[in-house]
Amino acid sequence: MSASPDDSQMLHARYAPPGDAYDELCLAPGMPRPHWAGVMESLEALGRDGLLARAAEARRLLRDNGVTYNVYSDPQGMERPWPLDPLPLLMDSGEWAGIETGLIQRAELLNLVLRDLYGPRTLIRKGLLPPELVFGQPGFLHACDDLPLPEHALSLYASDLARGPDGQLWVLGDRTQVPSGAGYALENRVVLSRVFPSLYRDAGVHRLTGFFQALRARLAALSPRRDVELSPGPLNETWFEHVYLAGYLGYTLVQGQDLVVSGGRVWLRSLGGLEPVDVILRRVDDAFCDPLALNQDSRLGVAGLLEAVRRGRVAVANPLGSGLLESPALAAFLPAIARHFLGQDPLLPGVQTWWCGERLGRAHVLANLERLVVRSVDRSEAAGRPVFAALLSRAERDALGARIQAHPERYVGQDQVSLSTVPVLAEDGGLEARHGAVRAFLCAREDDYVVMPGGLTRVAGRAGDMVVSNQEGGLSKDTWVLASEPEPVAGPVLSEGLAEGSVLGMQASLPSRVAEN
Repeated sequence: MSASPDDSQMLHARYAPPGDAYDELCLAPGMPRPHWAGVMESLEALGRDGLLARAAEARRLLRDNGVTYNVYSDPQGMERPWPLDPLPLLMDSGEWAGIETGLIQRAELLNLVLRDLYGPRTLIRKGLLPPELVFGQPGFLHACDDLPLPEHALSLYASDLARGPDGQLWVLGDRTQVPSGAGYALENRVVLSRVFPSLYRDAGVHRLTGFFQALRARLAALSPRRDVELSPGPLNETWFEHVYLAGYLGYTLVQGQDLVVSGGRVWLRSLGGLEPVDVILRRVDDAFCDPLALNQDSRLGVAGLLEAVRRGRVAVANPLGSGLLESPALAAFLPAIARHFLGQDPLLPGVQTWWCGERLGRAHVLANLERLVVRSVDRSEAAGRPVFAALLSRAERDALGARIQAHPERYVGQDQVSLSTVPVLAEDGGLEARHGAVRAFLCAREDDYVVMPGGLTRVAGRAGDMVVSNQEGGLSKDTWVLASEPEPVAGPVLSEGLAEGSVLGMQASLPSRVAEN
């Protein structure tokens, strides 16, 4: 369906990004960036009615596929349909090549930090990390000290990226325990490639297949035998993704009660009896993986798992204890650590961070509280959400300052990055600018890392909001990295068992718990 001139004009006229942020679509009002020009021409040709029809088709596909996201404490019910905006975020391949290089460097660096902090701890001995920053926070698991780690122990890594007003990309945070979102990024791609088949084909989008092939190969390299995916269960916020990726990768999806440790190794309770397990792709947070050695109140893990790992009888991806790398306080020391390990500064800078456990850092945060974002060093805390101090009243800021002074080691202050804006399809078929950020995904190979070309873009639920969390009502987007030349048609994502009308792969074994249900 073609648009009338009035429809096309309205589509552009209603897009008015704020002037204080970098806009991903426009160089100036009504002037798309060069890599957007072709896609915008196709979208304009569809017009408002055509775009709204494509949005409805995307919602139908997501509903038919059962794509959901669980929102905790939601009075309307936990299970929500996955919110996908039909307009992709476009990235130029030349810029993306530089981003990939920076992401690989950061993954290598964090992998070295992980191996050091649970091994020789040269960073502490040389004064590059304060001991209390490591040993004094819950993310460091003393029981995991000196566990055997492969060369690239950090098998999976995700980085949250945001662009500042000057166009510079910043790392907002690192995800190293159980990075989530790769499955949703794949589902977003499958849906949009069906909703915009011609546009997707003509745009020359880098495909996602290679990343998931690398993930399969990585886990097979840890052990070529039995692989399982360990999930907390249906109440977890990303339960759909657990099911989806287990089927896509051909792994048995299990919960803690499906596994047992006996004779120093892990076994799967199946209909055919106990079957040995060699690799666990875990979606359970560190402390809950073993109630015997870690959190004794956990009902999500496997008693004795840590001992099986220590004996080298099972591999866990990512390693237990890797949640320590997610502490935002690490960002304050990472540039010096990069110079120590790599002899260079980080190519992708992190947000300027001050740890309040140091006297100078605490003084700076307290003196500049109104313009900083305050975070807990422990991401697992319920109160660990970022606090935008500028939005607090004077009394609330004073109370926050008192909490920092009482327990300074628990807090960091960070510069506030004004996130770039991206176009979102509004309810009337026009375009609306909202702040957004991209989660990029990497997995280890034998001697380096491979980056997913694109990732999961998340945007705020309302115009003007800076929080892009799905738990706070945010939307998702597919992220298209536009190839400089056409990619070969052979081996697209849709040929990997995800073509129209196909079903996901069957599990290799059926846990007896599932069969008895």
